[in-house]
Amino acid sequence: MLTPLDIQNKEFRRRLRGYCENEVDEFLDQVLESYETLYRQNANLKDEVFRLNEEVNRYRKLEETLQDTLVLAQKAADETRANAQKEADLIRAQAKADAEGLEQKAQRRLAELTMELADLQGKVEEYKARTRALFKGAMALLETKDLNTKEVTPNADE
Repeated sequence: MLTPLDIQNKEFRRRLRGYCENEVDEFLDQVLESYETLYRQNANLKDEVFRLNEEVNRYRKLEETLQDTLVLAQKAADETRANAQKEADLIRAQAKADAEGLEQKAQRRLAELTMELADLQGKVEEYKARTRALFKGAMALLETKDLNTKEVTPNADE
């Protein structure tokens, strides 16, 4: 590719019936100016394209990183949800086991208290029976003493 310097330094051989040198030089100056402008624009555009490509690559990498981050965040959220569900299941199972244990303990205690109540009721009945027997014995003894004292009591008239 020609550079503006190549155009500027180009020399033509002279001939006897050649073109007007001033017109050729003027035209070459115009071409040089236009070409130089286009050359600079082209170089600037190449730089801009390079810069934009670099920026696009940076954004692509950023997008890739964000996608990876989103995937990881989704996995972490799923794992957290699964772990929370497992923990909730374990807590429910433990609570159910504790409740069953408490219910069994309460049932045993109820059975013990029921047996103790029956035992105490039996003792009360036994106590009542003994008390009745003692009372009857005491009554019989009192009646016997009353009869004995009436017979043994001397008559005051005698």
